[in-house]
Amino acid sequence: MRNGFIFKDRHSSDFGVTVRTKSRPILPSVKENIVDLPYRDGGYDFSKANPFGREFYNDRIFTVMFNIYADNLAEMQRKLSLLSLWLCGEGELIFDDMPFSKWRGKVSDEVIYMPEHSGRKAVMEVSFRAEPFCKCIFDTEGPALEMPFMLDANIPIDISCLFKFNISGSGDISVYNFGDRPVRPIVKLGASARNVTLSMNGKSLTFMSNGQTTIDFEKQNVKNTSGNILVSGEFFEFPSGRNKLHIVNSNSQNMTAEISYTPYFMYGEHFDDLEWGDGNA
Repeated sequence: MRNGFIFKDRHSSDFGVTVRTKSRPILPSVKENIVDLPYRDGGYDFSKANPFGREFYNDRIFTVMFNIYADNLAEMQRKLSLLSLWLCGEGELIFDDMPFSKWRGKVSDEVIYMPEHSGRKAVMEVSFRAEPFCKCIFDTEGPALEMPFMLDANIPIDISCLFKFNISGSGDISVYNFGDRPVRPIVKLGASARNVTLSMNGKSLTFMSNGQTTIDFEKQNVKNTSGNILVSGEFFEFPSGRNKLHIVNSNSQNMTAEISYTPYFMYGEHFDDLEWGDGNA
């Protein structure tokens, strides 16, 4: 597979190299927790024995081959020097053939070049260790207008309105996770938030607030304008697809709720299969 990629906001073509994918696994390996007992066929799999009740995964390794050409040895060394600076460190990795998806990763092993044609060509194998799942290049605010390749995609012009709600007292809102993997979003509640309980799929989170409140399910904290708030219950994830979030507020006045997250994909997006709805189904 011949394609370039972006790493740390620079494209491989900026360095005058050609790139070929050697390996790109479409599935990460599971973090297995298996207990093997004597006198029993197989073993006990405890991979889902965690507060979230699901399996977790290891990083992936992507390997690409570089071909670098130069007119002489000095030029080759200059190109290799620039490549070494570019490849050093961690950054976002976006493959040309997967423009909607970004991986967080870094070069995992030493990189050695093999000279050919009297040193006027160099061949390198580069392996990136990336997070198990890729993120969409945009979040619930939607894609930026300067992304021309978005025009034909199955994406509403303003998806942000699908994640903003108004609630009087208690009620349910429909939150669409348009990724493949569970997410831990940020939920922002308006000024009329008081004693609040958020519930989904049998799990609940309760706290006392007095005004605008931010619930960060990833960092597992709740804050208002005065600082951190004590909570009871448990933080939870929003599974892939449409989810019903039940909100109870002791204040019967109208309260706004805004959900924000960046979706994760198993291996690249598939927007054509999404059913966006109106956000209140």
